[in-house]
Amino acid sequence: MNAKQGRARSPLQVEYVRAALLSNYNGLIYDEDLHGYDTAGREQRFLSRALSADALRIVTGCDHETAAKGVIDGEGDQGIDAVAVGDGSAEVWLVQAKWSDAGTAKLPKAEALTFADGVRLIDGRNFDPFNERMDPFRPRLDAVMGDARLRINLVVAVMGEAILPEASTAVLNRLREDANKHGPLLDYHVLGAADFYERLRQDVAPDPVNVTATMKNWLFKHTPFEAWQGTVAVKDIAGWHAEHGDALYEQNVRKSLGLTRINSGIKETLLEEPENFWYFNNGITVLCDRIEARYLGRRRGDEPVELTLAGVSVVNGAQTVTAIHEAFEANPDTVEEAEVTVRIFSLGDARGEYATRITETTNTQNDVSQRDFIALDPVQAEIREDFLLSGLGKIYTYKRGESDPAPEAGCSVEHAAVALACAHRTPDLAVRAGNSVDLLWERGDRGAYPRLFGETPGAHRIWRSVLVRRRVGAALDAERKRLHGRAADMARRGELLITHLVFQLIDQDRIDDPRYDWQPVLDEIPDKVSRVLPWLIFRVDGEFGRTSFLSSIFKDETRCRELAKLVLDDVRSGAEPPELREDYQPPARRPRRQRRPNAVPTLVDAGVITEGTQLTYRPQSEPEQVAVRDWLAEDPRRARATWVNDRVKCLLWSYDGKRYSASGLVQRIWELADYEDAPVAVQGPGRWRLESGLSLWDMAVQVLEEKNEEE
Repeated sequence: MNAKQGRARSPLQVEYVRAALLSNYNGLIYDEDLHGYDTAGREQRFLSRALSADALRIVTGCDHETAAKGVIDGEGDQGIDAVAVGDGSAEVWLVQAKWSDAGTAKLPKAEALTFADGVRLIDGRNFDPFNERMDPFRPRLDAVMGDARLRINLVVAVMGEAILPEASTAVLNRLREDANKHGPLLDYHVLGAADFYERLRQDVAPDPVNVTATMKNWLFKHTPFEAWQGTVAVKDIAGWHAEHGDALYEQNVRKSLGLTRINSGIKETLLEEPENFWYFNNGITVLCDRIEARYLGRRRGDEPVELTLAGVSVVNGAQTVTAIHEAFEANPDTVEEAEVTVRIFSLGDARGEYATRITETTNTQNDVSQRDFIALDPVQAEIREDFLLSGLGKIYTYKRGESDPAPEAGCSVEHAAVALACAHRTPDLAVRAGNSVDLLWERGDRGAYPRLFGETPGAHRIWRSVLVRRRVGAALDAERKRLHGRAADMARRGELLITHLVFQLIDQDRIDDPRYDWQPVLDEIPDKVSRVLPWLIFRVDGEFGRTSFLSSIFKDETRCRELAKLVLDDVRSGAEPPELREDYQPPARRPRRQRRPNAVPTLVDAGVITEGTQLTYRPQSEPEQVAVRDWLAEDPRRARATWVNDRVKCLLWSYDGKRYSASGLVQRIWELADYEDAPVAVQGPGRWRLESGLSLWDMAVQVLEEKNEEE
């Protein structure tokens, strides 16, 4: 018996299994006899059948469709819910399944007795009492029951702990003793909620990456684990990337960052000086589970060896691998001459002990931020897995260099961190996020990161928090159009504090409940914003004066705590929001338009954007979006660029590796996409956005306003 006693389960895990069973077996399992039940009753019986099918999938390795065909549950099943017979073997699996929404299912003694009686009927080749769904299995069962190699596997599948009640255990033990009097014939084991959840995790886990490389001038160590170091032809490395792409970097602190000034230099060296590449590059570090060596000559370091690596992850040198791939695509004949240093560590069972340490130490030698190192936190991988299993159908990215999901498709860890910071019970973390998102990655006793992710927030909490933040932002955009001057500026600068206040006015008790309808909560947000904002404007002026510096107020945790308490008390009192001053309302006549700031030089002078930061092109009008959509969709690099601290050509286009001005690159995209009705002039900085959602134009305006306040 193989019972995993004491395995923990959570209601969310049960919910995820439930969602998967309903989705994966919809239309595959016989359910015509269930139409007489109400919706709840029909679903419960269907889930029990789907659970028995999934048990077959786990124990036999078959697919969902084959497993579904094995379900015979229903009137006349004789206590057996699913059947499978080995293909070309004398092995039989018989399943009894019990479902529970609460994750507390057990196999009662009466059900165990019925199960045992059904097994005896099959053993005696008495198939007549069974329903017609057993008919397809009768010939094969009849044949294997007389086979000397026969093995009968009983599987008890319960959506609960994998432990049988004592009385049920006694029934199955007696059955096993009777069957095995003349040799091993029958055994049983129990599958519990944890087993089904683990299988669900395996279903969404990435396939292992296996690669081959020929290494020269190699060194070898075998303790504390197997390690190789030597030179490898870049054509081998280019082949890795061509076959596996970003899957190569699963354990790295970040994905390839795309084209940066550094990557562009690596690529240029390969194309112009391939013979010198080995001298100018730090090399690549690879972790794997297993290495198989095939010596192509004598077992000496000056003779080549072919290494086959299983379970590969490039933990240092992602930028080098990407640049090699792009250079090889551009000119394979030239690049083929180049070599690169590669270190390979085969960790095997020691992967858990050494993988994170090796990844951290190899990356601290490069330009790696605290933001990058969160990729090593298992919590982030758990959250991504949670997004995949939760039934949301959304993407969660957490490594720098991964493409930001489209707003409707999911969110990044940055979106999640800012939203969770705003949802926190105090405004401190929202203030930090407003000062710099980088402050959210700080560790330690007072660091924001453990407060945001220490308890592993679930996918529904994160996604719904992100939706709240987005809805508040949209509501504030509408409010700003009705405001003027200092009031409009408060609505912009105080966005994250206002988001925090709205979160405090929302009932979050069921934010983790997958079945709870969150849409009504989102629908109420514009009304909440319209009540919070006037009170915030009133309290800022009243507490700190009408000429107070807004930047210093909204960046100060103490002041924001005071404001939050006052505004929440005001809103919860039910009092009407105060009327705004006349000069806070739009003037009757439109004022003369202010001259636009020179965005890029402003940003370069202020140093507010780190070199290599990724930006994404976002069209500003519907005709523009329609004109470029298909062309951009053909290659994701076309909409991406990285920031270069240059006053004119500030963008390095990921698509062609060339530098452009912000407006010049937009016009180049329009040209290649055949945007025939494109305007003559273009405001490029407004179309290039950071992960935070702010455009280069927004950033420049913010820098200038803060500078004006200080002056």
